[in-house]
Amino acid sequence: MKVSFFTLMPYSPLPEYPTGWPTPNGLFDPHRSVRCYQETLDAAEMADELGFDWVACAEHHYSSHAMCPSASVMAAALAGRTRSARIAMMGARIPLASPVQLAEEYAMIDNLSGGRLVAGLLRGTPYEYLVSGVPPRESRARFVEAYDLMLETWRNPRPFGWEGRYYRHRTVSAWPRPVQQPLPPVFISGSSRESAVFAAQRRAGIGLAFTTISAAAESARVYREEAQTLGWETGPDNVLYQADVYVSDNDEKAFAEIAPHFDYADNVAHPMLRMTSLAGGRGMFGGTGATAARFRNIVAERLTEGLPQRVALGQIFCGGPDSVAAQIRKIRDEVGAGIVNLIFQIGDLPHERMLRSLRLFSTEVLPQIREL
Repeated sequence: MKVSFFTLMPYSPLPEYPTGWPTPNGLFDPHRSVRCYQETLDAAEMADELGFDWVACAEHHYSSHAMCPSASVMAAALAGRTRSARIAMMGARIPLASPVQLAEEYAMIDNLSGGRLVAGLLRGTPYEYLVSGVPPRESRARFVEAYDLMLETWRNPRPFGWEGRYYRHRTVSAWPRPVQQPLPPVFISGSSRESAVFAAQRRAGIGLAFTTISAAAESARVYREEAQTLGWETGPDNVLYQADVYVSDNDEKAFAEIAPHFDYADNVAHPMLRMTSLAGGRGMFGGTGATAARFRNIVAERLTEGLPQRVALGQIFCGGPDSVAAQIRKIRDEVGAGIVNLIFQIGDLPHERMLRSLRLFSTEVLPQIREL
């Protein structure tokens, strides 16, 4: 089992909860922001030293819960603070940017890190399309073309032209190219049926986030079956599962310590989640009726279920070391995931408490799950 330290770069605490989305940037204090970034880099460096396989970041916009508008910038900083862990960009929103420039930036991170890049190529979240100028219904078609253009940019050793529906380039000849040839490991979201099928068609890994155990297991099943139909076999290293995590001395103490910080996180994310539910639930993000229902259901569970219920759903790993190890073992058994992408920075959890959870995980949980 591989483990990843995933940071959203949360800004906390806010002086007041946002009542709408986007979060008003008048609440921003630059002195606090500088501290938050430095704490994130310190924690990532510690995760690398403690034996985590990956350190990961992702692009998000317009919210204090995820202060990373550029995954490339953050990945470069992570590459400079780590020595062994892979740098997982999980990832940039490729339909909302220039795919060729992103291909160059990802390749640059692979070079800066000495070949440690994991390339997460993602479609984005519904609410971010509402302020991008890109119609959400175009997101899947744009994603498919952007994905293929990025991989062609990495693979092709000669200048080439591209005349697509959304992207046109008379000449593409990217410098640098990735260190890892022919490609770095590539992951895309596999949380919907359409995404799982696409990942299998492109022989990419899948990331399962903003989900539940049952929904993730179904997506992983579709992914494996489609891959078999196409003549190749997936393995645990092709499947990533993402969740929050908090470890303390025992279950009772862990739940009591983290509960107010989960409440803070939910209150900060509430307007964003409502927007996600509205956009995704009405089919604005494309996909089948099942995709729209998934957005509604997952958001409803996030906003209404208590901490024990969300642990049972697989949205959070929480408890003493043995309980957290058992929860991750369930993900391996029922989903088939060989990588867990773990969010330790939860809400307004104080930095030292987060580091203690990180240390407990590495010393008490990691040895139990390594051989799964």
